[in-house]
Amino acid sequence: MKNSILLLCVIFSLFQTYAQNNDEVNYGSNLENGRHISVNNSTIYYETYGQGTPLLLIHGGLGSIMNYENSIKDLSKHFKVIAMDSPGHGRSSHLDSLSYQILAENVSHFIDKLGLDSLYVIGWSDGGIIGLLLAAERPDKIKKLVAISANTRLSAIKQQDIEWMKNGMIAWAKNENGWWMKNQFPLRSQPEKVDEYLDNTKKMWLVDINIDDAMIESIKIPTLIMQGDKDVIKTEHALELNRAIVNSQLCILPNTSHFVFGSKPDLVNRIIIDFLNGK
Repeated sequence: MKNSILLLCVIFSLFQTYAQNNDEVNYGSNLENGRHISVNNSTIYYETYGQGTPLLLIHGGLGSIMNYENSIKDLSKHFKVIAMDSPGHGRSSHLDSLSYQILAENVSHFIDKLGLDSLYVIGWSDGGIIGLLLAAERPDKIKKLVAISANTRLSAIKQQDIEWMKNGMIAWAKNENGWWMKNQFPLRSQPEKVDEYLDNTKKMWLVDINIDDAMIESIKIPTLIMQGDKDVIKTEHALELNRAIVNSQLCILPNTSHFVFGSKPDLVNRIIIDFLNGK
């Protein structure tokens, strides 16, 4: 009898270990969970996790839901996470042209299509720029914003990174053995249009002015400005955004690059959850 009980305990322990090791979700490719919704004659792909206040995640340029793979699990313990592939990106349908205003307009319609009356937004990099536009234009919907590594003008980006955008980005993305071709290209709904997508992204990145000062100063919702101290965005620009947005907080992460969710995901998650749950 004792041996039988011991055997059952061993089997149960092995099952628990197996379940824990197989609890990983393939965020961005969790197709059983994912949905497509029609927005402005195109489709947007999204995945939903958790319960509570809706929290929309907007990823960076050349990215997808995968950018948040180190955060969705933690965030979904506190909020109803809606992780989207931005218009023209990932599994969402291709767009013939890209601009921050076009992306923000499509995301705004996406919010309305889902019937969301009140939500929080986290935007990283290009997603942070979109988040700032939404905060200015849709305060009826957006109640709190976390804008991470966002810039409102080209001069806020360090010169060496501007040069990379001009002369190196497309070659980097099209490297057959590189990260983007292995992880992002396979998601695209129209892979034959990849050259157009990369050219449009480059043009969007090199726009001289993304958002004017008056629009930033009009933002009144609680906003957290965050970036790494080794970011491609100049630290002085984060300070400017913090000063311009009346109800904002500033967080500069030590020893952290532009890729905050890869560098220090646990720290970033804790700071975000604390900010969104605060009064």
